[in-house]
Amino acid sequence: MIGNMDTLVQHLDAITEHVMRKTAGELDNYPRGVTPREEVYNAGNVSLLRFISPEGVEGTPLLIIPSLINRWYILDVTEETSFIRQFAQQRPTYLIDWGYPDDEVGHLPLSHYYHRSIKRAVRQISRQNNVDKVDMLGYCIGGTMAYAFACLEPKLVDHLVLLTAPIDFTDAGIFATYAEHFPIEEFSASMNKMPGWLLAFSFQFVQPLGVYQKTKMFHDKFESQSFAKLYNAMERWIADPVSFPAKAYYELITDLYKKNLLAQGRLMTADGLPVDPAARRAKTLILNAGKDHIAPLTTTALPASDQAPVSEITISSGHIGITTGRNGKTACKNAIDFLMN
Repeated sequence: MIGNMDTLVQHLDAITEHVMRKTAGELDNYPRGVTPREEVYNAGNVSLLRFISPEGVEGTPLLIIPSLINRWYILDVTEETSFIRQFAQQRPTYLIDWGYPDDEVGHLPLSHYYHRSIKRAVRQISRQNNVDKVDMLGYCIGGTMAYAFACLEPKLVDHLVLLTAPIDFTDAGIFATYAEHFPIEEFSASMNKMPGWLLAFSFQFVQPLGVYQKTKMFHDKFESQSFAKLYNAMERWIADPVSFPAKAYYELITDLYKKNLLAQGRLMTADGLPVDPAARRAKTLILNAGKDHIAPLTTTALPASDQAPVSEITISSGHIGITTGRNGKTACKNAIDFLMN
């Protein structure tokens, strides 16, 4: 009996490996984002994208700020899970594509991204739509940057959605431990970027059983077409790593994770401008995830000095699941309801 079970398990493993290998060969055919779009402008690695909305859609434009760590299309990975697709049905929707930073931008500070790049995009959107301010949604570190921008330019942001965005790094979980022990000075002296493959590898250490659990899930569900579609699209996204510019990465680790300057109101741009939470005015929705190991709930709290109107909704999901998981539609609806009211 045991021998028969061993044989059965071997057959199942062989089937799973065959399907996964076949799937891997098809990943390049998966699009990087599914909602039709056009490039409004680009500056170096950075592009501003506008997503195509149905005729007659109007209202305050929405600018989406994705993370610098991963590619933006986690918010648009399939038609069924896409936040962007839903947003574009409701209002003019834009997104900053950070591209693939290389050694040439290794000297740029973090404020180049959270102030200069975002302000350039806001100006472009304002001209196109004849408006004075925009709504904004930031995901993960993109939310951190959107928050910093709203502190710097309070007159330019009307509504702000912070989607699993770490703001207060007092208790940042396992990534705080990582930051504390990462040889940041040696890294800064020797490299122009944090390689994307190494960043991806570090995330695997946060959830050591993640690959096993993912493979087991594939083993159990690979006959489901809807599951296979999302699985393949997610694998395409995972296999598209992004490097992090060295100086910006140094400041992320040192100024945010180690010193917690943003929450303390002591963060400064490279131009010497204070990033002051007390200056912020945008109405804000905190959308966090109750099972988030990357941005734990405590990190999504805003500083006491921030007196702008704020509401909070916690979704029962993880950091990625809030965008693509079973509760992703709820999170997206919460964001739309907030922006439309």
